Amino acid sequence: MKKLLALPMLALLIASCGSAPGQVTGNSRASVGIFVNDTEAVEVATKAVTPATDTAPAKVSWTITPGKGVTFTFMTRPGSDAVYITGYRIVRDVLSTASGTTTSTTSPQVNKADVYLTSGYLCKTRNGLNSCPFVGTPDDPTTPANGVPADLNIGLDGGLGSLVVATDASVGRVSDLEFYGTSSNGQPVTVKVTNVVSGGVKQGDE
Repeated sequence: MKKLLALPMLALLIASCGSAPGQVTGNSRASVGIFVNDTEAVEVATKAVTPATDTAPAKVSWTITPGKGVTFTFMTRPGSDAVYITGYRIVRDVLSTASGTTTSTTSPQVNKADVYLTSGYLCKTRNGLNSCPFVGTPDDPTTPANGVPADLNIGLDGGLGSLVVATDASVGRVSDLEFYGTSSNGQPVTVKVTNVVSGGVKQGDE
């Protein structure tokens, strides 16, 4: 599929993959890292042109295949408090279309989220999302370790297929986001991630 992308769009998709550095907030007791998987955040709009005949004019139709959105994988770092992510917002958007590039800043409205991140400790009794006791025992010590990974999928590619239809060309989107929550000690937590890429790809007839 990527062979059919325009070169600027392909460059955007390749440059976006990776992870954001860990964020340390909440009285320096909450440390959260994010891995961003935006490789499948692409809506495909396939164009089909039916040539004109003696009895009918040419006909253009489109089929849009939804993308899989962007998956954000959160994990507390060793020694971190547990964190409950309750919302997020897009703080910056860069939209590239055939007519140029538009940069916008979104409204302060926060979208809801529901992601619980265990504390950054390991013990034998930790099961699933359960936390370890602050003080372990000789038989079951509590030691610093990465928390349990938790995913949040956001459809940043939603609607980009329709924009391809409207412009008759591939489009790209680069977004910066902030996630908000509270640590297990009641401290506010903010985690930022930049340069998350989604797109709309045109395929089919010219």
